Amino acid sequence: MKKVSLIFMSIFALFISCDEDDDTTFVQENYVLGKWYVNQIGTINANNTIVYEDYINATDCEHDNLVLNENKTFEENDFEFINSSCQNFQTTGSYEVENNKIVLTYVDSEGVSMEHVLSIVTLTYEEINLSYTDTETNEIVFLKLRKE
Repeated sequence: MKKVSLIFMSIFALFISCDEDDDTTFVQENYVLGKWYVNQIGTINANNTIVYEDYINATDCEHDNLVLNENKTFEENDFEFINSSCQNFQTTGSYEVENNKIVLTYVDSEGVSMEHVLSIVTLTYEEINLSYTDTETNEIVFLKLRKE
């Protein structure tokens, strides 16, 4: 009889401890937020394999980066060394994350509303791999970015 009582009490204790776990709420961080630096760029070769190369930024310039803010705004910083100084060709606007895509919306230098769609290939808190179609060459480009 003691064994039956012990088993019953153990099962009862298990149910009580499970009820406490039901109150736990998990909050997932928004991994896309932050300042992302371009590390590698890739294209598909003739064998349908992605080939990555290190992304080389202009000498003496900050690394090109993409900043995704919590308020759904972004800034894309493209640095180039021109006439003995580093210049930033910055694009700003808003973004949305839809399914596994980051949709950047901005107004270009001619006042035209534009949209740039980046497909998320993989995402961790420290690294994001993206792909997009280059509008000039119509080729798929792959980017590896890291938070630093």
